[in-house]
Amino acid sequence: MSRVTPPDLEPGERRTHELLASVPPGALPLGFRDTVMRRVAGAGRTTWEWIIAAALALPSLAFLAHQLSTHGDEFGTVLNNVIATAAAENADAFFFIDGATVFALALVGTASLIAAHAAIAAPSRRMTSGR
Repeated sequence: MSRVTPPDLEPGERRTHELLASVPPGALPLGFRDTVMRRVAGAGRTTWEWIIAAALALPSLAFLAHQLSTHGDEFGTVLNNVIATAAAENADAFFFIDGATVFALALVGTASLIAAHAAIAAPSRRMTSGR
């Protein structure tokens, strides 16, 4: 591991970088991943996680679909402004994002994380042939 300090660090960040760089890397103990996955899978609360994920995601997705159906033309204009600004050298684009839309997107993201955890924690249902 290199002990060279990057040149773009501010003076307040140098001590933290030196502290973290001084810690020697170490391998995780044998079987660490399997132990963690066994604890996650053994929790037995995946049904509630799916219910909570659905309770968060479905109303938010319905709201976002309603927003898209009622304000779809504005969405197209905003998208064109963002693409034009990304392609241009100046930043003259203007667009407005409703706070409720941001909140709905955050709820959908949270529901996705909960559903992903439930999918990982669910017991595997693979079938093997007994040949």
